[in-house]
Amino acid sequence: MNGQEKNYDAIKNHFYGTLGFIQLLDMRITELSEGYCKGEMPLRPEILNPLGNVHGGCTFALADTIGGSAALTHGNSVVTVDSSIHYLSPACNTEKLVAEAKEIKYGSTIAVYEVNVYKADGTMVATSIQSYFVFSDKNKKRIEQKKS
Repeated sequence: MNGQEKNYDAIKNHFYGTLGFIQLLDMRITELSEGYCKGEMPLRPEILNPLGNVHGGCTFALADTIGGSAALTHGNSVVTVDSSIHYLSPACNTEKLVAEAKEIKYGSTIAVYEVNVYKADGTMVATSIQSYFVFSDKNKKRIEQKKS
C-alpha cells in the first residue's frame, strides 16, 4: 500500500469514526482519489420535508461533506469558508442521493470544488460550489502568530 492509499484510508476511518452529523445522516464514501470524492446518503423518513422530498439542508450537508472529503485527499485539514447551491429538481422517489465532488482548484490557502448531487437514477437534483480554507503547515504558523 502506498502513502496516498494510506491517506485515503485515514480519511475514510475519520469519516466513519466521527460521531455526529455524518452518522446521523448515514453518509458513506464510495470512491476517493486525489481531488475527487463520491459518496451517498440513503433516504429515510427523518430527512424528508413536509412535501415528502429530502430537506434541502440534508442535500446541502451531503454536498459540503463530500466536497470537504475530496479536499482532504491532499493531506491537509480544511474548513468550509463559502458554499452555494442550486436546487434543480425534487429529491424524491429514490432510495439514495449520490454526491460527486470534482476539484476546480487546490491552492495554498483555498480549495474549490464543484459538487453535484444526483438521485440513484442519475437525475441531478442540485449543483454546488464549495470553498474550503486549507490548514497547511504554512497557514497553521500564520494563525499561531496572529494568536500571540
